Amino acid sequence: MGRLLLRSTALSILFLWAVTCIAFAAPPTMSAQGAILMDLKTGQVLLDRNINKKLAPASTTKIMTAIIAIESGRLDETVRISANAAGTGGSSLNLYPGQNITLRELLTGLLLRSGNDAAVAIAEHLAGSVDAFVEIMNRKAASIGAVHTHFSNPHGLSAPNHLSTAFDLAWITRYALANPTFAEIVSTKETNIEWLDRKGKSQDRNLRNTNKLLWMLEDADGVKTGTTNRAGPCLVSSATRGNQKLIAVVLNDHSRWYDSMQLLKYGFDSFDLYEYAEQGAILASLPVENGMTGIIDAIVDAPGSLVVSTADYSSVTVEVDLPEKIKAPVYQGQKIGEIIFYVQDKAVKTVDVIAGNAVEESTLSKILLQHWLDTVRRLSSWGVL
Repeated sequence: MGRLLLRSTALSILFLWAVTCIAFAAPPTMSAQGAILMDLKTGQVLLDRNINKKLAPASTTKIMTAIIAIESGRLDETVRISANAAGTGGSSLNLYPGQNITLRELLTGLLLRSGNDAAVAIAEHLAGSVDAFVEIMNRKAASIGAVHTHFSNPHGLSAPNHLSTAFDLAWITRYALANPTFAEIVSTKETNIEWLDRKGKSQDRNLRNTNKLLWMLEDADGVKTGTTNRAGPCLVSSATRGNQKLIAVVLNDHSRWYDSMQLLKYGFDSFDLYEYAEQGAILASLPVENGMTGIIDAIVDAPGSLVVSTADYSSVTVEVDLPEKIKAPVYQGQKIGEIIFYVQDKAVKTVDVIAGNAVEESTLSKILLQHWLDTVRRLSSWGVL
């Protein structure tokens, strides 16, 4: 069977996933015990420092708490605050027992003011208990791919075996930022929520984001601070410039603001995002030999983007390898080709191209059955049946 080979340059509309490249500028030095710089779209690691070292994550834990709250679909529900939630130590939204507040407002207080009491209230409302909620958190972390993370609570106060890594926190954040509700809240510098005082009187409560980077770096648009004696100062941050969004994580870093700014600036100054096709894009429609239907769509199976060093951007080429036709049967999701990504004529990555639909093999019995079904439908439409 023949193959269709398409070769294009980086100056055309190009594509592919991710590869680690050496940047032109020298990477910044940091005081963090663990740090990472990641491109959001591709998941490519642009800089690492002990990225898989297990460390206490402090309140960056609340990124996962927020994910579960948002994905519950229950943000408009009213939450009644328990004495247990109101009595949670550390950073607080100053909730009181018996208070009624919506889950959406708790979420805002969780992410902007880092309310530990809000975290417990969310956990109790959604799962019935903190322990049950923590089980959900750990299952979600594993399903996302944060395999070195284990949560013991929903807020990040120091606890045995409450650990994560710079990579896992970046990976969890990458997942979270795909949700518009999460992305909007963590980019908010300041907002008001409705607040009922102990006498039941409604008033606006002002919340100012603990993430100072939103004021310090023009491109910054998230994400979450964290500090405990055990964890030290921590920061998960994000920034967007042009078509590129980066995530930086620094753990146990007493220069977290400066180091995070330097990380993000280094990423923007040293790398470019090269986009070819979106995940799920149709690359071509291919004829099917001996099939019940004649065409299948060739679908890009992974994000069609790549981060390369600025110096290497003009040397990028992409080759699309697809058959001229494909023989039935074809299964939905079946690999039917690939896209090969080159930097300076060296193949660095492939991305699968898959069948977007299934096509059964044509047999006499299937043809006769299809003919009979078509006849029945026609007669029914004519009112004969």
